[in-house]
Amino acid sequence: MLNLRRVNEFKFDMRELLNAKEMDPATKQTLIASIIAKASRQSIIEAKNYVKAEQSGGNLTKDVTDNICYLLDRYTKYQTQNV
Repeated sequence: MLNLRRVNEFKFDMRELLNAKEMDPATKQTLIASIIAKASRQSIIEAKNYVKAEQSGGNLTKDVTDNICYLLDRYTKYQTQNV
C-alpha cells in the first residue's frame, strides 16, 4: 500500500518526473490520480500493472515507467508481522 502520510511528497516527485515529458496537464493529473488511487486502495502491484499498461498504450516511455515503479517502491508502506 502507498504510504498516505507521504502522499504529497509522492505527488511532487511524480510531477517532477512527468514535467520532463511533454504531456497534456489534464492527462498528467489524471495519470497521477489513477496511480495514487490504485496504490492506496488496491496494491502497489496493481499500480505498477497500470503504469505498464499505460506504457504499452504508448502514453509513457520505458524510462518514465521504470522511474514511476521506483517511486512506488520508495513510497510503499511496508507492513511487518510480529512473530
